[in-house]
Amino acid sequence: MSIDLYHGDCITKMNSMSDGSVDLIVTDPPYLMDYQSNMRVKTDKFEKIAGDVDGHQLIRDYFSECNRILKDNTHIYSFCSWHHIDFFKQEFEKFFKLKNIMIWHKGGGGIGDLEGSYSTDYEFILFGHKGRKELNRKALGKRTSGMLKFKKVFPGAMVHATEKPVDLIELMIKASSDKDDIVFDGFMGAGSHGMAAVRNERSFVGCELEQGYFDTAKDRIESASCTLESFFG
Repeated sequence: MSIDLYHGDCITKMNSMSDGSVDLIVTDPPYLMDYQSNMRVKTDKFEKIAGDVDGHQLIRDYFSECNRILKDNTHIYSFCSWHHIDFFKQEFEKFFKLKNIMIWHKGGGGIGDLEGSYSTDYEFILFGHKGRKELNRKALGKRTSGMLKFKKVFPGAMVHATEKPVDLIELMIKASSDKDDIVFDGFMGAGSHGMAAVRNERSFVGCELEQGYFDTAKDRIESASCTLESFFG
C-alpha cells in the first residue's frame, strides 16, 4: 500500500501519470458555485475553494484526464449538486458509461430559500464505468440501493466546507476495488477519500491545491495509515 499526495493543480499531476495507472476514482470536484453560507462568511472558518466558480473548463479537462489514467473495466464516482447536474452529466458521459445518478441522503436541513423551496438534504453522485466492471457483491452483501443514507459530518467537527463522511466513501471503495488497488481523487480537500482508501488497504493518489487543506489531509491520511499499521502489527 502506498500514499502519493500532491500539493498543486490536479491536472498538472494527472498529466505526469501513465495511461491506465489507477483502479478506481472517487472524487468530489468543485460544484461550480460559491459554497459559503452566510454563517461561514462571518466565521471565516473555511478557505475558498479554488475553481469553484467558473471552473467549467477545469471539469472538462478533469474528466478527460480521469478517463486516460483509469484502467479499462473500472469504476468512477463523482459527487455533484443539483445546481449544475446537467453540465456534469453531459461532460461525464463523454468519457464514461453512466450507470446511476446516486443520491447521498445526508439528513438535516440546508441553505437557500428556506420558505420557498424544499430542504436540500441530499447530493448527487454520478456512478459510471470505463468499460464494464461488476460491483463487489461480497463487500456489499446484497444489491444496494442508489439512495445512500449516511449522516453528514457534524458542523462543529468539520475540517472542510464540503467534507464527506468517511464511511460513505468506504462503501464505494469496497464495492468497486480490491485490496492494494490504487484509488485516485484530484480534489481531496481534507482527505476523507484518502482515509477511506488506506483504512481498507488500498493505495491512494490525491491532489489538493490549497495549502491549508493539503496539510490537514496529509495529517489525517498518514494518521489513518499509522493506525492501520498498528492494528495489523
